[in-house]
Order: sequence, then C-alpha cells, then structure tokens
Amino acid sequence: MSKPEGSPQTAPTAPSEAGVAARGRMVFDPAWCRTCRVCEIACAIGHEGVARPAVARINIHFNEFADTDPISGVICRQCEDAPCIEACPVEACRREPTRGAVIVDAELCSGCMRCAKACPWGVPKRHPDRKLAVKCDLCYDQPAGPYCVAYCPLAGKALRYEPEYYVKGNGHEQL
Repeated sequence: MSKPEGSPQTAPTAPSEAGVAARGRMVFDPAWCRTCRVCEIACAIGHEGVARPAVARINIHFNEFADTDPISGVICRQCEDAPCIEACPVEACRREPTRGAVIVDAELCSGCMRCAKACPWGVPKRHPDRKLAVKCDLCYDQPAGPYCVAYCPLAGKALRYEPEYYVKGNGHEQL
C-alpha cells in the first residue's frame, strides 16, 4: 500500500522522564459513514498485508434492526489514562513517543486480553490467527498518518485524525 498523499502528519516527540503523554486520537462520526468499510480494508492491508476486515484495527458495524444509530465504529480512543496499559501483566501495552498512541507489542503480548477487559469500550480484540491483542495504533510508523483516514471516501467527516487533540488541553469528552 503506498503512502497516502496529503494525510495529516505530526512531528515526533521525545518521551519525557515521567513517560509519554497522549497526543492524538481518531474520531468516527456515524452520521457521515456509509459503511463501505474501506477504512477496515486499508487498515488490514497496512498492518497485515491482506484485505481482511477480521484483522483490521478499526471495525464498522451496521445493525439493520436498531431503532436508532444503526451504524457504529469500534476504534481505540487513545485515552489519556489508558487503563489497558495498567492492566497488561507483561507490559506489552505501552504508549509510543511519536504520536503518543497506545500500542500492543506483539513480541511481548501473551494474549490474556486483560487490556480488553480494562478498556471502557472493550476495544482491543484477539487477532484471529496469532491470538494476540490488536488495536488501533494511529499508524504511528507511517509519516503520512493513519491508513483508514487516508483512504476513507468521506475522510474528515466520517473518520478523522486529530493529531494534537490531547496536547491542546482537551480531555475525555464524548467521541
């Protein structure tokens, strides 16, 4: 997958002695989403090299029987307090310094899924093949920004990346 043109970029920041702070977050707006699932495919290809939504770090759901809000998105909110980090018994969950994203180190993860149990939204999921926890990492290793945003046909509306959300003093509010 080639690097998307014109995607948001953030300057790398060095971790402080007290640790790495949250920086950015993803925002999903179901009012704009058309459930095309291109974000899932882009994520899966970018992380796994295959077009397989089961391994994507973002998931879009459509419940045709819902009375209200039939479209929902499951994506990590990159919490400032990140309970998944504290819950991980092997320290596989940590915050990386470039984007301040909470990541899961596959080399350390035991697959216990305590991170998912600690997450208020239950976002981390078990990889179907490797049996390890996976979640959005804001594509921290991609200078052009998250694949899902770059390839979403309604990027900036249905899905957007706010690279400096927490740096600007924002906190937990409804996403």
